[in-house]
Amino acid sequence: MLSSQFNAQVGIGLNNAAAQKALHVSGTSTSTTIPGTGVNTVTPTVRIDGLNNTNQTVNERLRPLSATSNGDLVLASVPVIPLVMIDPISPGNAETDYLTGPVTSIQSVVGFNNYPLRSFTFTLAHPSIVKFGAVTSFEFTAAVTLVPIIDNSNRIWGTKFRFTSAPAGIPTGGNAYFGEALQGYSNAVNTNSVIGPYYSNSEDSLYLPAGSYTVEVSAYIDTQLAATPIRMVNGNGIDTFSVVAYPAQ
Repeated sequence: MLSSQFNAQVGIGLNNAAAQKALHVSGTSTSTTIPGTGVNTVTPTVRIDGLNNTNQTVNERLRPLSATSNGDLVLASVPVIPLVMIDPISPGNAETDYLTGPVTSIQSVVGFNNYPLRSFTFTLAHPSIVKFGAVTSFEFTAAVTLVPIIDNSNRIWGTKFRFTSAPAGIPTGGNAYFGEALQGYSNAVNTNSVIGPYYSNSEDSLYLPAGSYTVEVSAYIDTQLAATPIRMVNGNGIDTFSVVAYPAQ
């Protein structure tokens, strides 16, 4: 009885396969359109029998292809379905207006001030790319008299996000803001006052580890020292907030 064992390296597109791993695929970064589909194939293309959108169910098509520590190509155990905390576009979501009533902030001392509007808590089961978005309405009057301001002073106003609780390593300090959307506000033109509502649109995306988070939405106003203190009202318009997470691992 004769038995033999051979150890060999396989190379595709290589002249020195023996110096590579057991299977090494190489090629130029070219792309060819499949006629009638609008889909491009990239050279080199690797196909695995049984791993295609014909043999996989609809849910399985949403699973990412990953490499294990041993180098095996596998489908993720769960579909990649975004975690939607609040979706203001969906008519089935009851909370399309995150400020259901007016929130009044009175600036007693001029300068810059941050006023928390509302907080939301969510949990990430996996490290994720998380997109935050908020559209918030603003109205302005004088802090004391509650009448429109016509002091012709320019102010800065808008919204910000920050975490008040998060896993270790994620800043939660009082000034750890992100997603700032600030703009100028001049309250009078030719002595005609303007009240509002105005709208601030804040957006940002962060890579975050798994864990529990509380994110706070704050309104911001900066009044010059020589100007009139301001009364700011948020929530009299349509105010939306959303958190959408895409698992990244």
